[in-house]
Amino acid sequence: MGIFSTLVGARVPHRYRRFFKLPERKPSFKAERTDGTTLARLAAAWRANNGCECGVYRLDLGSEALDIRLGLIDMAEVSIDIQSYLVKDDLSGNLIALALIEAASRGVRVRLLMDDALTQPVDPGLLALSHHVNIDVRVFNPFPRHRSRFVSFIANFNLLNRRMHNKSFTVDNAITIVGGRNLADEYYQTSAESEFLDDDLMAIGDVVHDVADGFDEYWNTLEATPIEELGEPQAMPSITEIVQAGKSYIEEHAGSPVLEQLGDELTTRLKNGTLEFFAARAELVLDHPDKVRGLVRRKVGETSEYLRRKASAAESELIVVSPYFVPLAQGVDLFSALVRKGVRVVVITNSLASTNHPSVHAVYARYRKPLLRQGIELYELRPGFERADPAQPSPEKFTLHSKLAIVDRKLAFVGSFNLDPRSLYINTEMGMAVESAALASGMAESIDASLGRNTYRLVLARTGGIRWLYDGYDGERPAKREPHTTLWRRISTRLMSLLPIESQM
Repeated sequence: MGIFSTLVGARVPHRYRRFFKLPERKPSFKAERTDGTTLARLAAAWRANNGCECGVYRLDLGSEALDIRLGLIDMAEVSIDIQSYLVKDDLSGNLIALALIEAASRGVRVRLLMDDALTQPVDPGLLALSHHVNIDVRVFNPFPRHRSRFVSFIANFNLLNRRMHNKSFTVDNAITIVGGRNLADEYYQTSAESEFLDDDLMAIGDVVHDVADGFDEYWNTLEATPIEELGEPQAMPSITEIVQAGKSYIEEHAGSPVLEQLGDELTTRLKNGTLEFFAARAELVLDHPDKVRGLVRRKVGETSEYLRRKASAAESELIVVSPYFVPLAQGVDLFSALVRKGVRVVVITNSLASTNHPSVHAVYARYRKPLLRQGIELYELRPGFERADPAQPSPEKFTLHSKLAIVDRKLAFVGSFNLDPRSLYINTEMGMAVESAALASGMAESIDASLGRNTYRLVLARTGGIRWLYDGYDGERPAKREPHTTLWRRISTRLMSLLPIESQM
């Protein structure tokens, strides 16, 4: 039992006021006077030495992504603003919560904004955190707490189906992290058992203030509800008690890969000025929070429109990495038009064996043949990288969670956006677009280098079916059906493909 489970079992009476006049909320905004902080000085020195508006560092390793988040919290002097879709009461969640409490206790203002899709299990811990004088917690587009979520979801589907999928992590308005990672172990551990492959970009410079302003827009919108408005427990533990709960949880999991791989190398390099940022022009791409109000059906957000423009402008190559990939007819048309004008189009997504959402795969599968017929290169992630024989179980389980696009090896976009109807029309999304040939080409080269050993390459057979080609232990081998999957998984996914669920994927 960790910090977020400290109050499990306490009765939480209903105080939800969605359809009534809400209590007056005091707006809050990014801290203005942060120029004198350590992080601000480090950022200013790097920019002065490199003569550019932004510096960007790619966080593609889960262990580094967790290390630097903890390091930045420890370095914070004025403010920490975190926006996330998900937080769990696991090791990474408890490590981050303990670090936030410590920062708040030394005077740092902490604002934590969570979507409510998966928040209810950690309500008690979030309530406890919010009672620290320097920590505020808000929940975006909350479900009522006085009845089951299922009933509420059915009764208010158009409203509660729309979620905040954004992820950002900003410290002292001097450095920010934007990408696909939530606050949960699967996004940070690199073990022999399972891992989500994901990406973040860490940035300094002008774009940080844009991320901070975007956070303020969400924080002060009607949908961002202080967690205290959802209910209060009968008994509130002290900060000392919840800190002890977190420390005990971590002690109970000594030896976990998450803890064994913790380090401070990245933070040390940041402190001593040797972290190798890419000099770049970086731009925040952000949906507005009122997208969740659903007043206009089938209206795309700012992130969708930005990516459409940039993809359409590709001249030589477009690489798309999307774990949940449902391009719709307009996506197939866009990619096909690019191929006809000589652009190489590469799409990488999850295989049936690697995905954590078979229902999405069921819908995506409808588009594989149309894409292949038009000349799009289509790759699916293998669930394990060591053993390639589909007759043998994989020793590892990998799931793709990175969401990125690379245009002409000059522009790289990393964020929360999946190329699917949910990101297009339903959820709010965000990302960072970076103009840097060094960063974009490096990412493209690493992707190209990994395709043979880490993915299945899909091709059309002469009979019209699909073949999955992969590097086996005895050379490239074909598979006639979804590799590394059971018969039941294939049948159940096929049955799901018959359902009218495409608009919700």
